[in-house]
Amino acid sequence: MAFWIYSSETIPNPESFGKPGYTPEWFVWSGVQLPVLNKGEWIKLPDNFYNMRHRDWRDKNGLREHIAAADLTKALIGRWGSRGVVVLDHEPSKDEKERIARESKDANLAFRMKVVEEYENAVREKEVTGHGRTRPTPYEDECYTILGLTKPYSVEAMRAQRHPGEAVGEQIVAALERLEQRRKSQKTAVSR
Repeated sequence: MAFWIYSSETIPNPESFGKPGYTPEWFVWSGVQLPVLNKGEWIKLPDNFYNMRHRDWRDKNGLREHIAAADLTKALIGRWGSRGVVVLDHEPSKDEKERIARESKDANLAFRMKVVEEYENAVREKEVTGHGRTRPTPYEDECYTILGLTKPYSVEAMRAQRHPGEAVGEQIVAALERLEQRRKSQKTAVSR
């Protein structure tokens, strides 16, 4: 049985390789490592994987171990499912691809929001206790950019701290403009 895998983000992100604080996250389970999963791309997984197990440093020959794709996909869903990674046991149809792409993107955005929340909690902990970190990882920085949030270490955030009423007013105006644009797009969609 063939399995198909999809993600709404590239894992690991080759653009972040070599950046300070970035540790590539590979799909690894039971000694099997999958290649880079590109954003928005369906990849067909082979039915079987094989791995060499060695009992100790003197076991030169090792033992060839069979790993079923079904076991690997269960581990992938358990580890990466909340991040928007989807695994199917059949080739998806066109409608199914569109639906899954939307669901995957929503799950990925929710995951990124949790990452931002955890980072901001770590910063608050550093302010209160003196222990922790304030520098974001490249992935956390990317989450702020993708979600369109103001980075807490940016010039805009510092200006908002000095003049809180002004920043809130700008946010309200921007939200009202987005709402108006959404209403206009809905009206044009209905009139078609």
